[in-house]
Amino acid sequence: MRIRRTAMAAVLALGVSLLGVPGTAAAAEDAVTLSTTFNDPIGTSSRMNAIRDQLISLIKRTPPGEEIRGTVFLFTDDAVRNALLEAKKNGVKVMVILDHQSDNTAEGGEFEHLRDGMDPVNHPELGLGGAVFSEGSWVMTCPATRACIGDRDLNGDDDGGVPINHNKFFLFSKVGSTPNVVFQTSANLTGTKNVTYYNNAVTIPDAKLYASYAGYFQDLRTMGKTWNGNDNYYRTEDVGAYKTYFFPRHETGGTYKTDPDTDTVVSLLSNVSCPKQGPKTQVRVAMYAFTRPQVADSLTRLKSEGCQVEVVQHDEVDPETKGKTLGDAVREKLGAPGAIDHFATCFGHADNADGTTRRVGVHSKYLLVEGTYRDVAGSKVVFTGSHNYTFPNLRSNDETLLKISNSAVHDAFKANFETVKASRICTG
Repeated sequence: MRIRRTAMAAVLALGVSLLGVPGTAAAAEDAVTLSTTFNDPIGTSSRMNAIRDQLISLIKRTPPGEEIRGTVFLFTDDAVRNALLEAKKNGVKVMVILDHQSDNTAEGGEFEHLRDGMDPVNHPELGLGGAVFSEGSWVMTCPATRACIGDRDLNGDDDGGVPINHNKFFLFSKVGSTPNVVFQTSANLTGTKNVTYYNNAVTIPDAKLYASYAGYFQDLRTMGKTWNGNDNYYRTEDVGAYKTYFFPRHETGGTYKTDPDTDTVVSLLSNVSCPKQGPKTQVRVAMYAFTRPQVADSLTRLKSEGCQVEVVQHDEVDPETKGKTLGDAVREKLGAPGAIDHFATCFGHADNADGTTRRVGVHSKYLLVEGTYRDVAGSKVVFTGSHNYTFPNLRSNDETLLKISNSAVHDAFKANFETVKASRICTG
């Protein structure tokens, strides 16, 4: 069993999908199947760039006359920019929404390059943080004073302040012969958080899921080019094997820090049961930023009730926000002896070919449940997206959380979890 697991982890680190069925006619038609992609920040260049390369592959395979919609927090990647502009030249309609930091503060930000390559502007929206629209392809940034939807300033607490559009997804009306493709990742399109940190991505062809994301994308655009945001936008939608959660979500009582009843992750964990007999329910978390103590309390409660609980957590002062990625209260709760089965903190360095070093850490964002969920034994569920376990991600930012009920997807994420857990940068 150890050999099989190690082999699977090695393959997944390369970003290779194990979920698609090798194909006959489907392959000849360039069909897209449900797949997972994981990068390896201490591997070869191709392994480091696996998620970016998967996105570029989807962009390049979008036929003329189709549409690409994408929204991402930070965008400094030349290769993805070039792929999008080439797609536009080839007759694909390209629509991109970026956070205002991609225009104003991100070193090497791609907003201006994308703007210059889009269609002539027919009706620019003035004064709204770089919104540039045309009837064809366009790019915009959210207003400088808020996210596109979220407009609640947390006054600098808990790495908060001005809300951001923290989303990281792309939608393709068609890729190859497959319509309605969703690409959701934990990675920004930058050289650090995308390449040198562990990240995850899923590629999902599903019409109902595509429609759910497309509706949210339209709201990001509509609210992002007006003066009116929404500090309680929270939407959820069940779409078959998937469920979408779109933020921000306002508390209904107390302060934004003291209302666990409206903490979505706390609610999700309340659906987990720990049977006294038979196989243990297993809960695994890989996370970049974790500062909500109520989520930590939920994890320690599950351990006390008999579940197996493991967490691998990035541990660094964020070089951009200057905030801690691991809150003191969370560290104390999860790191206490016996609080959970395994708590690893992760951060380190790796050597570059030119003799310099790079930071290496965990930027993934996922929760895995294997066992009894919503009273259904044998469940295998993944929750992933852009959503860190911080208060801004819950209360003020534009964020996406995606539930995936699929055994193969879960098992791929589980193998990746074991890879990260065994990494030399993780201790615990």
